[in-house]
Amino acid sequence: MLRLFGRRLIRLVPVLFLVTLGTFFLIALVPGDPAVSILGPDATPEAIANLRTELGLDEPLVARYWDWLSSAFQGDLGNSLLQPTDSVVDLIRASLPITLQLAAMGLLMALFIAVPLAIWSAYRADSHVDRASSFLTAALISVPTFLAALLLAYFFVFQPDVVRWATLLLGFSIAGAMVVGAAKRWGDDTNRAVLVRLGGAAAVVGATLAVFAFFPEFPRTGFSRITAEEGLGENLRSAFLPAFALALTEIAVFTRLLRGDMISTLQEDYILAARAKGMPVWRVLWSDALRPSSFSLVTLAGVSLGRLIGGTVIVETIFAIPGMGRLVVNQGVVLGDFTVVQGGVLVIAVFYVLINLVVDVSYLYLDPRIRRA
Repeated sequence: MLRLFGRRLIRLVPVLFLVTLGTFFLIALVPGDPAVSILGPDATPEAIANLRTELGLDEPLVARYWDWLSSAFQGDLGNSLLQPTDSVVDLIRASLPITLQLAAMGLLMALFIAVPLAIWSAYRADSHVDRASSFLTAALISVPTFLAALLLAYFFVFQPDVVRWATLLLGFSIAGAMVVGAAKRWGDDTNRAVLVRLGGAAAVVGATLAVFAFFPEFPRTGFSRITAEEGLGENLRSAFLPAFALALTEIAVFTRLLRGDMISTLQEDYILAARAKGMPVWRVLWSDALRPSSFSLVTLAGVSLGRLIGGTVIVETIFAIPGMGRLVVNQGVVLGDFTVVQGGVLVIAVFYVLINLVVDVSYLYLDPRIRRA
């Protein structure tokens, strides 16, 4: 396994080289002069020439790329071109943990919701739950991330009472539906039916009232770091809405993908044999069927995590979060700070390829046939 891990790790080096090469030369092709962008249009030709010499912009493009790549291998990504000309490594060190937390929280939320929902939908295919799940996932896929972020900010920040009352009403509706369902299924057993009705209704209403009573107030903008005085609680409170906005689309995609794979797996002979032997349903679904059905999900989750790390700029802009997205786009692209763009893209690419490497290695655990091969 270590030999396979090493071989695949070596294969990632050319990918990173091509990413740095493409980023550097594409930035060089962008119209405009960075020296003019820094000094302004009123700068004298002498000042522009001196700054170009200081930044090395008057050197050949290949020489500039080689100097930057050599420094990057030593951990030096240069300095920002904008005042106060901070180190790019320091800027990334301050922004990257925020983006990683948002992406990881969004992915975990998506998996936490999508996996049980997909398993139950596959087990009860064409039932009311399955149809409601299909409708919900189709609706979530059609909602862009920026719109989801704006809606979450509007309802959970500016209209929290509306959400509380809607949650309370939904809880009572679900409790009523559970009572009706229990009456239809166990109507011939009076004692059992009464217990199921009361227990189900009490559980749902109690959980809804707890959500209604303890629903937190989320901040509109800003981000509280874990190392801040407020601690982990304030950090999670400030990160929840942005992460949930990122998770909504992933929930829909993960659910639909895993549901289709689970339906196919549940028709396999070994699954039918396990059910014929009287194995518990939870064991058949969560152990025997989920593991071989999760190949596509693991692949998509790895790709989604890499994409979320590099694509949080919209959510970070809406919630005013100083993450990697805002750093690369707002400071790097908009203000013309090309050293920030080069360093940011390199770091994001490194994480992306490492995540894909972890996905490849995870196949060895999921399928023993790959290990033997």
